[in-house]
Amino acid sequence: MKKYVFVLLLMPMLCLSQNFKFSVSVVNNKKLPIAFASVCLTNQSDTLVRKVGVTNEKGFFEIGNIQKGSYSLQVKSVGFAICSEIIAIGNDMSNKEITLNDLETKLEEVVVSSKKPTLERKIDRLEFNVENTILSNNNAWEILKKTPGVTVAGGNLSIRGSKGILVTINDKKIYLTGEELKTMLEATNGDDIKLVEVITNPPAKYEASGSAVLNIKMKKSTKEGYKGSVKTGYVQSIYAKYVASTSQYFKIKKLSFMGNYMFGSGTYLRQGEDVVVFDEQQTTWKSIMNRKNKSLSQNTYRLNAEYEIDSLNTVSFGTNGYISQKNSGYYVVPTTIYNNQNQIESSYVTRNKRIPLSRNSSYNLSFEHKLAAKESLNFSSDYTNYNYDLNQDVNAVFNFLGTPEYTSRFVSDNRQAINLFSSQLDYSLEKDQSTFESGLKFGNVKAKNKLLFQEEEADILVDKQEKSNVFDYNESIFAAYASFSKELKKWSLKAGLRTEYTQLEGVSVNPKEVNTQKYLKLFPTLYAMYKPSEGNEMGISYGKRITRPNYSWLNPSKSYYNKYSYFIGDVNLQPTITHNFSFLYTLKSKYNFDLYYRNEKNPSMEISFQDNASNMVVYHFTNIEKDQAVGLDFSCNLELKPWWTMALQSGMKYTEDLFQGLDGNLYKNDVWGFNGSINQQFNLNKKKDFTAEVNFWYDSPSVQGTFTITGSSSLEMSCRKKFWDNKAEVSLILSDIYRGEKSIVSTKYADQNNYFYDYSDTQSFRISFKYNLGNQILKNKAEKEKTEEQKRL
Repeated sequence: MKKYVFVLLLMPMLCLSQNFKFSVSVVNNKKLPIAFASVCLTNQSDTLVRKVGVTNEKGFFEIGNIQKGSYSLQVKSVGFAICSEIIAIGNDMSNKEITLNDLETKLEEVVVSSKKPTLERKIDRLEFNVENTILSNNNAWEILKKTPGVTVAGGNLSIRGSKGILVTINDKKIYLTGEELKTMLEATNGDDIKLVEVITNPPAKYEASGSAVLNIKMKKSTKEGYKGSVKTGYVQSIYAKYVASTSQYFKIKKLSFMGNYMFGSGTYLRQGEDVVVFDEQQTTWKSIMNRKNKSLSQNTYRLNAEYEIDSLNTVSFGTNGYISQKNSGYYVVPTTIYNNQNQIESSYVTRNKRIPLSRNSSYNLSFEHKLAAKESLNFSSDYTNYNYDLNQDVNAVFNFLGTPEYTSRFVSDNRQAINLFSSQLDYSLEKDQSTFESGLKFGNVKAKNKLLFQEEEADILVDKQEKSNVFDYNESIFAAYASFSKELKKWSLKAGLRTEYTQLEGVSVNPKEVNTQKYLKLFPTLYAMYKPSEGNEMGISYGKRITRPNYSWLNPSKSYYNKYSYFIGDVNLQPTITHNFSFLYTLKSKYNFDLYYRNEKNPSMEISFQDNASNMVVYHFTNIEKDQAVGLDFSCNLELKPWWTMALQSGMKYTEDLFQGLDGNLYKNDVWGFNGSINQQFNLNKKKDFTAEVNFWYDSPSVQGTFTITGSSSLEMSCRKKFWDNKAEVSLILSDIYRGEKSIVSTKYADQNNYFYDYSDTQSFRISFKYNLGNQILKNKAEKEKTEEQKRL
């Protein structure tokens, strides 16, 4: 096995072997360089294409890895006569200068009045184009919130109600989730984003885990120079928060570098109420939870460097991460116990001092080799190191009926360290309206969780081995895939197959449990799209997916909130297998309809259950029997006036969950749901440097396993003004204006009767200032000139 892995890792280096190389310099009659001229090198004997590309902004194009012999070199550019020469490549080969002569007949200018649609349907994805639109004024997180089909609740992204969304940038996975992912995306400028791909049924190229993929494609500049920006902001919710960020980019010859950094500091409050009804005891327990967290130093960064070895070979290195070391939390939770006459019977107060520490860093190395104009080989490796520590000091004072007042205290230290490594090789070939893709991937995860638990006895903290634990987890995945797509007049077809072999082992010390699994799964994908006329498309797709449990969910250690509440994982959690079916229809390149059905077997999720004998409430990660949903989504973008655009999206679905209760019976939890959003953008002056947005969304009640979740909604208003020749920008954002982003999550079946209210302090006022650095104007001018040339084709 080792020798095969060695050969796999060696292949990209073998691709670098070459015989001769030389560069072509393309100039006009005045010896001025001609940028973006097309260069094609073919065999003189059989006209087989060996190399193809375009010159850079200085008129140079480098040709490498060419054997000795005679070749035909053809160079052409708009407005110039085609130049063809026979050249001999050998030991005495030197750089070649090609002079292009002006055409005697001028080309008539063709004015292109059509505009690329904001939404564009592909056979396996929906492209949301934001380049040079009003949305590009936002950061990446705000753009995702406004992307068709994407909903955001509680700071989590979801598509069709499914979480576990895989977020990638230029097809590279971002190993961040939750608040860390949000912070990183907020540090990414919308001006640097070309489009967002919404892939509800990912093809075989993508790993089979997760429910959907959001791929952010960044702009790739061909211009040398520097540009950057600095930004600072103030956020006022119940408590104040501060943010500062910078974005930098420069390109020198073959080397380009970009980097983002964001610093955040503030106090975060989460309000809630937890209510448990114990019918047998005829008591109701109510807890008021105001969870206050201070985070004085949140650091998010993303760096990427790319070097063009020659016209055929490119290597890049990237890193991103999140470091938050100065955190503290203080929770005061009073609990009142009422009898069946709604009279106070007993009470207790829990105080929890928390110190969470988070360190997360990822590294990526990739190499691309172009075998031909439409044939490429890509190799990439990723390494991620994730560390999370949580120290809790919990004490409580109890005043129970018939019992003298007493206190309790425990201290826990929960440490988690995860290391991920993956290596992947991808091959792609385009020929005769067909595309073939294949690849191999290996991934390994090693996770270690250590829980130390102490209880106070006679004013001394005593180790409790029965409540402490060490949990080790090791997982390896071997994957291979192949896919083929074909364009046939009005039809587009695509099929793929991905195979993943998984072997894992989870070992828990206390309780003593060992879980070993080995399984091979096949994941087919099928797509078909028919285009009866321009702008009208319809298609069907099927895909099989897998969702593996989060690593922390597999840990069977009990992590206590207080004396009467804890959460626990399950070392025997099974992966979730999902089948997705979709029927898609696009009308007039504007209106998009998506009819879908989703069936999940053994979905894993957090559920709660109350032990009526001990008054304990347990939050348990487990598998339920089944989850299925059927729905219809609609989205469109409308230009109501030259200064007024509107994006609409809505959806209706039926969701049904089947789960086994504590009594062993099978229960059904189902609901019909609706979601909708309206995003309006306004240009408030002729210069289009003063803009405003109004965004509203609504989600109706939903279900998740044993939970029934009430509906929520939100209204957001913002405005932005640019000045100083568009170098500076001031923005104002009002979020969750009427506090609609709150929910009540309830469980009620058999002898289970509890609910909790949750609000995450989303109502806020934000003001920010941004200043652009470097040659922003020069870059825009160059892009404008290029657009004018394209209009003349």
